[in-house]
Amino acid sequence: MTHLSEQIFDILKLTIQEKGCANFVVSGGSSPIKIFNELSFMNLDWTKVNITLVDDRLVDKSHNDSNEKLVIENLMINKAANLNFISLCNSPEKILNINRPFDIMLLGMGEDGHFASLFPSLIKTNPNYFDLSSIPEIIYTDALGSPCHKRISMNLSMILQSNKIFLLIPNEKKLDVYEEAKNNKKIPLYFLLNQTKTKITIITS
Repeated sequence: MTHLSEQIFDILKLTIQEKGCANFVVSGGSSPIKIFNELSFMNLDWTKVNITLVDDRLVDKSHNDSNEKLVIENLMINKAANLNFISLCNSPEKILNINRPFDIMLLGMGEDGHFASLFPSLIKTNPNYFDLSSIPEIIYTDALGSPCHKRISMNLSMILQSNKIFLLIPNEKKLDVYEEAKNNKKIPLYFLLNQTKTKITIITS
């Protein structure tokens, strides 16, 4: 069991004890799959955990590129089969109505320094997506990234409305991008790292 899985479990368990439920926002991609699998075996009242995605590709949930499919197949199994999953693609209004701050946000990153579906090209075309003073919202993009699909995502302002944010950096190549992003405004990750609203906990493997 990884230390991160144990940390997430402890936060969820304590939050349920204190508030009666917990709100957990996750990313797709390959980085969190091991975490999902480990969490699925943990003894937790999963019926009291609301889980949604920070972003997704606008494809059917049966499509192999669907982050929703990834969560259903890798987290909503074993002991976590009855968690409360809220679809970002189908129910964005429900997610906007979740009481924030979210309890945990689990983010991944791409080799181009994007996180959620906030890609480098959007820094010029839609700088408001990265603006901390923007209204927290769910945004839609043209087809971007690889695989190239239209996307739905929280903006940075909404992402930062989280009590705890973990950023997964699974390999040396992404670690190099992370280091460069600290001082490079052309990389989306720059805007996540250079803010003081919410602490970002970096998880390397």
